[in-house]
Amino acid sequence: MRTADAIRKLGFRRWYERQLIESHAYLVLAFLALILLLAGVEGLDFGSKTSADHLLLLVVAAAAGVSTIVGWSRFRALLGRAESFASSAECPQCRAWGRFEVLAEERSAPDDPPEAGRPSWLRVRCRECGNGWRIG
Repeated sequence: MRTADAIRKLGFRRWYERQLIESHAYLVLAFLALILLLAGVEGLDFGSKTSADHLLLLVVAAAAGVSTIVGWSRFRALLGRAESFASSAECPQCRAWGRFEVLAEERSAPDDPPEAGRPSWLRVRCRECGNGWRIG
C-alpha cells in the first residue's frame, strides 16, 4: 500500500506506530541473522567435519549475511522515512501533531522499491485549523 493511502486509511499516528514496529522487527531480524552468521563462522573448524558439512555451514552463513544486510537496510529506510515525516507532522499554526489529512503526494513509479523512501513529501491540511503545509 502506498504511504499516502496508508496514512489516509489508518491516520498518521497509527501509520507512524506501525512503521516503528515494522522497522524494529527488521532490526531484530538483522540481529538474529548476525548471530546466525557468527555461529556459522564459528562452526567452521576444519578438523572434524566433512566437505559437505563445511559447504552447508558456508551456505547458512552466507544466507545469514545477506539477511543481516537486507534487514539492516530495511530498518534504516523505514525508520528514516517515519522519522522524516514525524519531524514535520506538527501543524505550524496550531501545533497539533499528526492531526492532518493528506491532500497530495510526490509521484513515484509503481516499480520503485520501498527502500527508495517514496514518497519523499506529502501535502497535508490540519484537521484542527485547516492550515496546509508539506511534510517530508
